[in-house]
Amino acid sequence: MDRRDFLKKSAHAAAFASAARAFPARAAGKDPSMTMTAGGDCLLLRRVSGLKDPAFGKLLDVLRSADCRWGNCESVLADASTCYPAPKAEDPLVISEPWAADELKWTGFNLMSTANNHTLDYGVEGMMQTHANLDRVGIIHAGSGSDLAQAARPAYLDTDAGRVGLVSCASTFPEFFKAAPSNGLVRGRPGLNPLHVERSLQLPPDLFRRMEDAAKTLNTIQGYDEFDTPEFPIPKPAAGTAQFDATTIRSGEALDVLTSPAAADVKRISEAIGVARNNARVVVASIHAHESGRKLELSDKFLPTFAHAAVDAGADVYFSSGPHVVRGIEIYKGKPIFYSLGNFYFQFESVPSVPPEELAAYGLDPATADPWLLNKKIFYWAQPRFWRSFVPRIAFEGSRVTRVEIFPITMGHGLPVDRRGTPVLAAREDAESILHELAELSRPYGTRIRERNGVGEIELG
Repeated sequence: MDRRDFLKKSAHAAAFASAARAFPARAAGKDPSMTMTAGGDCLLLRRVSGLKDPAFGKLLDVLRSADCRWGNCESVLADASTCYPAPKAEDPLVISEPWAADELKWTGFNLMSTANNHTLDYGVEGMMQTHANLDRVGIIHAGSGSDLAQAARPAYLDTDAGRVGLVSCASTFPEFFKAAPSNGLVRGRPGLNPLHVERSLQLPPDLFRRMEDAAKTLNTIQGYDEFDTPEFPIPKPAAGTAQFDATTIRSGEALDVLTSPAAADVKRISEAIGVARNNARVVVASIHAHESGRKLELSDKFLPTFAHAAVDAGADVYFSSGPHVVRGIEIYKGKPIFYSLGNFYFQFESVPSVPPEELAAYGLDPATADPWLLNKKIFYWAQPRFWRSFVPRIAFEGSRVTRVEIFPITMGHGLPVDRRGTPVLAAREDAESILHELAELSRPYGTRIRERNGVGEIELG
């Protein structure tokens, strides 16, 4: 070996030894521990980077303490003068200026979902600007794209502790928000990664028979019977089911609404999770779902089915957003399922809302306007439950969850409009109340939460 080769190999050996001292876990062939934090819906419409509130700062310390910080991007991040609002009657249109992406990055988020009921509020251009602004500040995102393949594909966040894969979808969206696949004839349609929900109305047997007979009369009135010919008969519904106008009805013991996730969508999403499983240390599955049971804090029936399917496909953690309230936590096969993280930034009041006493000034008549829509405009103002939530911090060894902590937060219910909607760590009394509520909501899943000094910890068993 000549002198040049000797010096080169000596330098390589010294560099390797230095790296081994700097990264001992990696040198030993072991994964370092990984942590993940998460916030719920982020509706950010005011700058927050100049705030000096100590409770806000302490919350940011918690959020930023993790390798991966996930959130739901609940608004379009775009220049409103360059994109056209989409027609969307059931919800207000939500848009934040491009600087909101910088504020989200400053907050600490580095992984976000973009599939929700505001994805296309300002059309395809608004969605593409959202992607560009998140890319510009270095926030990895998933859930929407130029066609269904792009919307469904995993996104990857590379951290010093390893790679995190994210697959994101939504079950709550206007029909024209969903992405469509490309084929040999047409390009795909831009939009979000959809999870369709199959719904049917269960009726007691006597009522079912009456509705079944009424459905046959409706078909005759509307001329549908003409399409039922001996040569090409219309397929008959399965026993115990019928189609009443556009609603599937079923015979059962009691009146109920039955829901299930569409099998084709579950298959597509599960396959994407499987791809992420092969390419990441930790895999996150997320959904934006407003659908609820008898109250907002209870998930619709299809959501546990879908959450379990996501874990079975390879997800290590499941986050749900959408209803703007806290829901329970389930530990399924050792993996945490958060059925709703509630809100994180809830600065929604920059979106036009009308208090009842001002309806006339806006040309709205309470006697003729849709009462549900009118009530929805003021619904959030009055109820503290929309202004209380939590941030989880999850620790992993490999992809095994070893610890789940719960940090309660509040968003300033009752404060002036220019101050409410920004989260802070909850004061002790509020923290205990939030943790108690979360424990009660989680009890049906068999989940137990311990409280210590205003912070919760899930018993993993």
